[in-house]
Amino acid sequence: MFELVSEYIVSLTGLSGNAAEALNFWIYDSLKISFILFLVIFGVGFLRTYVKPEKIRDYLKGKRSILGYLAAAVLGIISPFCSCSTIPLFLGFLGAGIPFGMTLTFLFVSPMVNEASVVVLIGVLGWKITLLYVIGGVLIGVLGGYSLNKLGFEKYVKDFDIGDQSYSEKEVGFKERSKMAYREAMEIVKSVIPYVLIGVGIGALVHGYVPREVISSYLTGSFAVPAAVAVGVPIYTNVLGVIPVVESLIGKGLPIGTSIAFMMSVSALSLPQFVILKKVMKKRLIVTYALMISFGIMILGLAFNYFLV
Repeated sequence: MFELVSEYIVSLTGLSGNAAEALNFWIYDSLKISFILFLVIFGVGFLRTYVKPEKIRDYLKGKRSILGYLAAAVLGIISPFCSCSTIPLFLGFLGAGIPFGMTLTFLFVSPMVNEASVVVLIGVLGWKITLLYVIGGVLIGVLGGYSLNKLGFEKYVKDFDIGDQSYSEKEVGFKERSKMAYREAMEIVKSVIPYVLIGVGIGALVHGYVPREVISSYLTGSFAVPAAVAVGVPIYTNVLGVIPVVESLIGKGLPIGTSIAFMMSVSALSLPQFVILKKVMKKRLIVTYALMISFGIMILGLAFNYFLV
């Protein structure tokens, strides 16, 4: 359906060649990602109305084993869609007394992996690579949170006030739950869609105009993965905004591991995230957190390049 719409619109413009190819890519991917984004957020948002926040907190408080870390990672996957919207939840978890390592696992995983990105990535990379991507993101989060907890980095969290943490026990019906999920989906889509359109636009330019030889000559080699991580840090967007760029780069011959490292660094190592974290974390914790997640992403990218040739 989206392909027919995009082809029809392109035909009305009278464009041909690279310009038509780029415009078709932009329209098709924008429509596809926006549609998937709304449906998945609505569905997850509806299910989330049945889970009270205090139950999540109580569950994690009682877990100090690997199950607790895995549960925190799963919560990171179904949480909001960028690091700056994840941080308020992270602060709430800390203030509620949830173990420090688990809150960091949540913070590691949330910006890198979410339910909508998983659905979109399946269409771009296939389910096997997407599954490996999810497992890799969870491993980075679990190992990172566990390690920082064992190393005693909890002492580098600043004192802060998270305000009222009480929740209503009022039960709501199916209709009201649907309205809540719809409002959440519309709010998130509106906040995310500019990044998606810009990301798809960049991907369209790469898809239509960047020669394959440029990618193979300048964006491969031993230092490609660390370079991809470094380049991704100053670019602030969510994972859905960068997927179309990665799709085009892979189509032009960029190795999968390098592409995934770039995608993860853009979403998980944004400068605005560190500015916000500075309010609640001391410098040593922020630097160690950034180094650990960077190292994890590079290892994952190199592993993808080595094993998925």
